[in-house]
Amino acid sequence: MPFDGESSSADSIRLEFVCNRQETKATKPGDDDYNENTLTTIDYFLYPEGEMGSDAYIKGRVNLQGRTSYNVLVNTSQLSHLFSGAAPGSKCDVYAIANYPGASSDFDAASDTTTLHNLALSNHFNSAEIQTNFVMSGHAKATVDNKNKTRAASGTVNLNRAASKVTFECKIKSSVQIKNYILDGDGERVDSTFTTWVPLLSQMGAYLVNSYSVGTVGGTRQTINPGALDRYSQRTLTDSDSDGWYTCAPFYSYPHEWHSGDENEPFIKLVVPWAYLNAQGEQEGQKQFYYKVPCPGLKMDANTWYHIRLDVAILGGDDFEAMLEVAGEYYVMSWNTQTIVQADAEIKDARYISSPSNNYNMYNVEDLNVLITSSHDAELNLKSVTYYDFKNGSNTNYTTTARNNNWITYDDVTRTFSINHALNNDITDSAFDSSPYVFTFEIRHADDHNYTTGDIVVTQYPAMYIKAEKSNGVVFVNDQSYSGSSSSITVYDDSSNSIGSIVQPSGVNGSGDNNNQNQYTVYVTTLPSNSPYVIGDPRLGTSSSVTTLDGLTNYKPAAEDTQNVIAPVFKIASSYGKTSTLWYNDAQTRCAAYQENGYPAGRWRLPTQAEIEFLVSLSENDKIPALFTVGRQYFNSNYYMSYYWAGGFLGYGPIEVMDFSNKTTTTNYNGHSYNFSYTYNGQTTQYHCVYTRCVYDVWYWGEAQDDDHLTTWGGYQTTQ
Repeated sequence: MPFDGESSSADSIRLEFVCNRQETKATKPGDDDYNENTLTTIDYFLYPEGEMGSDAYIKGRVNLQGRTSYNVLVNTSQLSHLFSGAAPGSKCDVYAIANYPGASSDFDAASDTTTLHNLALSNHFNSAEIQTNFVMSGHAKATVDNKNKTRAASGTVNLNRAASKVTFECKIKSSVQIKNYILDGDGERVDSTFTTWVPLLSQMGAYLVNSYSVGTVGGTRQTINPGALDRYSQRTLTDSDSDGWYTCAPFYSYPHEWHSGDENEPFIKLVVPWAYLNAQGEQEGQKQFYYKVPCPGLKMDANTWYHIRLDVAILGGDDFEAMLEVAGEYYVMSWNTQTIVQADAEIKDARYISSPSNNYNMYNVEDLNVLITSSHDAELNLKSVTYYDFKNGSNTNYTTTARNNNWITYDDVTRTFSINHALNNDITDSAFDSSPYVFTFEIRHADDHNYTTGDIVVTQYPAMYIKAEKSNGVVFVNDQSYSGSSSSITVYDDSSNSIGSIVQPSGVNGSGDNNNQNQYTVYVTTLPSNSPYVIGDPRLGTSSSVTTLDGLTNYKPAAEDTQNVIAPVFKIASSYGKTSTLWYNDAQTRCAAYQENGYPAGRWRLPTQAEIEFLVSLSENDKIPALFTVGRQYFNSNYYMSYYWAGGFLGYGPIEVMDFSNKTTTTNYNGHSYNFSYTYNGQTTQYHCVYTRCVYDVWYWGEAQDDDHLTTWGGYQTTQ
């Protein structure tokens, strides 16, 4: 078997290891200075020709110690097996891995070239400007020489690095003048001045953002995994050649690919401090400006050198989150290249296209204009415009309508995409918009659709809209949850008063009225000028207290004098929260004790009259399935009306809003009715049954669920 050491024995295979065929130092600073050609160890693998899919016949590791060649000692039998009899001109396959960071025992399990090629590597290149070495690999043929010579066979393995290299240089204009306008009291321009800015060149820095730290020995491109992305620490830029071009140590990355505009797209972040001067040319202050320089193309390949040159003649973005995106000159070459010569450089994939963001929200706004960056002529590819129909639980497709009516357009002259879509915010109109419109599209190069911003999603919200969230069906009322097999169970406050029931969750199947498994959140940003409602906090005003829940403190129920108030954002309980009829005080207590789907107790309340009326109007206009069953029913030889409690002793029913505050209770039907008559179409209703559905003030408490109490009781949480 082979062993480490040199020999002139005829029974040896002499292997030469050449790093990229590059035997002289590059004139561009970087290669040897940054150990890019350094060979420390070689793991070699020898296979009979054509058998690289099986384990290597001979393998070993050698510490090169400055050498670039090695003799693998073999016996006659091994030589004959490798070269099919070892006749002159016979060949075997050689695979080599240089500078592998793991142990040679990693190759014991399998040493076929597919396995070796895909061995995982991980290296945070930003840990130092100068790396110890770079993992390389290569495949070659060794050929049998004349046996009478000093060696039996020889071959040259050209090694290619598994990593990619990125270099950056920039030139900064010596000064920039910014025009400032002087305005009069009416805002009219009356004069102008200029501010001169000069760069502080010794304080410039550059980062490579989204370098990739995971790769393979064979340098196969990886699809981006955000967890493998790094950002280099800042590197100082210097003008080492005194030619006005500032550069820094190379950046390195393992190969990966992306779409332009992706959140994880790699780029150079350039930071340039600029000082501003007064009229006497003296420095008065300074400010950091930021530039985002995309990397060329849509990929990084192994053993490839990406060079970016940028001539900066303007101020950048003055905030880290609002970097000015600028494009430089791009050169993409084999890392074997010794120097960059603009006339001879192989320029490939020097394209770019990106959007400042891939997600935009429009809140009751009908126009949006966004400037993109593109190296080539581009076009809009509209994929869909959808509007969610909560009533039917499906998206309505408005793509054709949007295209025919120019709801969204792209101007390639100005590189701007625009949305211009009018909303129907008239809540008195049954067709008013109550759900967001979602535009999904891309901007792509007209001549090559592989270059694209990726999907851009714009969500346009109307003035009043709703969102649905499917409940997990877990309801607690004062630490009591459903159990048993009956259709419902009765629950109690801490004074043993009934505060309604909890229905069997399996009975809420999503079919029919008041069988809705969703919680709905209502967002109210504006109301029509003639609306009887106002937006505000329904809890501010005269309120009665809840005294029969021992753990409840600082609770704010719906005030009794805010019946026309709608909360800015509120959530309505699902039909898992429906209950039997209740007295007003018990209904108020029930809401204080209510918890559903991780939204804790102590934060729910009775809705206002305005909120119930609006929710009912949503179902009547087919915006959502019915949440309230109101009507006139016949039972025990009597008619009765079903109402829902609202704050202030009000009940919302099929005929009118009933004020129960002055009604006396002398007859008790199941403990929950009032003894007064109501005549409708000549028939008198004797009993008025009142139900309860609670709401949650999302605008105050936020939308986050308490994950610890999605299926357990969380107690009363009444502080914010």
